[in-house]
Amino acid sequence: MGAQQGASGDAPTSLHQAWGRAADCSRRQDLGDNRLVASGVPLKPRLEPGQYGGEWLIPNQDGLVQRVGGDLELSAGRPPSVAVWGDVPLHIEQHPNGLTSAAFPQRFSYPLLVGELRNGLKVILVEAEVSTWQLERAIVSARAALVGPPSGSTEGPLLVSKIGIQISGLDAFSGIGPLKSFSHPQPGEGFYDHTWQVSPNPDCEQRWSDDHVALRFGYDSTITFGDPFFFRMAFSPVARLTLADPQPFDVCLDRWVEPLRRLVSLATGRTEQITYLSMSRPGDSERDDFQVYGSGLDQNPFASLGNDVRQIDAAFTARSEDISPLQILRGWQRLLDERHPLLETYGTSIIIPRQHPRSTYLLLIQALEGLYGHEHKAEYEERVQQHTAKRAEILDELAGQAGLPSRVIKFIKKYLMKKPHSGLDECLTEMFVSLPFDVREELAATGLIQEVQRAAGGPVPLPTALRTVRNDLSHGTKGYPTAQLHEAVEILDRVARAHMLRVLGCGTAAQERAARGSRF
Repeated sequence: MGAQQGASGDAPTSLHQAWGRAADCSRRQDLGDNRLVASGVPLKPRLEPGQYGGEWLIPNQDGLVQRVGGDLELSAGRPPSVAVWGDVPLHIEQHPNGLTSAAFPQRFSYPLLVGELRNGLKVILVEAEVSTWQLERAIVSARAALVGPPSGSTEGPLLVSKIGIQISGLDAFSGIGPLKSFSHPQPGEGFYDHTWQVSPNPDCEQRWSDDHVALRFGYDSTITFGDPFFFRMAFSPVARLTLADPQPFDVCLDRWVEPLRRLVSLATGRTEQITYLSMSRPGDSERDDFQVYGSGLDQNPFASLGNDVRQIDAAFTARSEDISPLQILRGWQRLLDERHPLLETYGTSIIIPRQHPRSTYLLLIQALEGLYGHEHKAEYEERVQQHTAKRAEILDELAGQAGLPSRVIKFIKKYLMKKPHSGLDECLTEMFVSLPFDVREELAATGLIQEVQRAAGGPVPLPTALRTVRNDLSHGTKGYPTAQLHEAVEILDRVARAHMLRVLGCGTAAQERAARGSRF
């Protein structure tokens, strides 16, 4: 079930076709749309953040679906909400004297709620909770909102067959842009005596697939035609996944969307953001996709700029590795299923804002220690068996010693280690020497290690110094200057990043670039 990289198709026969092909190719070309020309970003959300009126279908306390009015509130990076009015859910108690009463607030939970905005767009609210605070008034809080076209389907379970996603840094990770060459007037040539030309790069569309999913990197484009005073081309990087077997909404987020975001972050060494996310239901066309709004989704897509791409120091790109991005994503899913310690420590930290150097130092040491223990698990279990047998043998010999007080035997039995010692020094040494680039000399020169050696009054081995700092910080016995911790954290982060690449199957070249922290 190996991933295969597809080749580009036949050569385009016209400039219009060429740009369509180079831009993933003619999916969302808006030629002459003044709104798009003004912003220069081809990829557009269906709705900008704001408030939108519509009607919503909500079951009442008797299970009957009622149509109520309500205003949908979409905010960048925040969960959606709807203020509704009308026959909202409400549990009313009937009393023997014929009177009725209701307590507030009342809360009702629904896996999905659907609605239609006044502009005709369909909306699906995921994990909606209706909070009724007074008669005919309620607030709907949802985990996410999916906004689709009037032709979009809102019936049945929320299964997804296609995913479109833009991530900051995706253009740098893809490793190739949509333009191949340029031709323009040279010094001394008349401005109007030379034909301005650009050549597209069909190789910018990259494809990989296995038996269950197809992954495609490309660019959506906008091109202005027909205006004798203005001309512009713009390109938005987009990744698209097509699933052979439709998957539930949460599965798509957990196994495809977030891993792809983390993969790009791992490659660029930055905390990348999801700037656009859409999903299509089975049977819907790509233009009938639902765009997803919720926490961490700004829906603020961008167009690529060469200067921005060149400033990203990527350890590897989709084109620079023998292993494809799809294979790396499969590797990520495998680590997710086995709850790999490096994935659950370092892997989760790469998409959150950097914490204080103190906590980051402890996390990185824990990540490396967990990785070492995971990869030497069988060896350690064998040592445990040997240690357990030897311990039992020693205790039996002590018990057979005449005249040895029983309290002594009890003390030894209680405090004699039941498992062999597992040293952090050995772990750290292994983590350093197993990479294609050794950071120990650089790390030993940091102010943090120099501080430990000054406090010890002499040379201290690097692993011992790192362990000393870890113990001091963990137990609160001593603190260290933030700047010194930060300097060491930057190096340890490169080590963890290189090992993450190794575990995912990337080659030694990518590991070395990550450990060095320099451009390739």
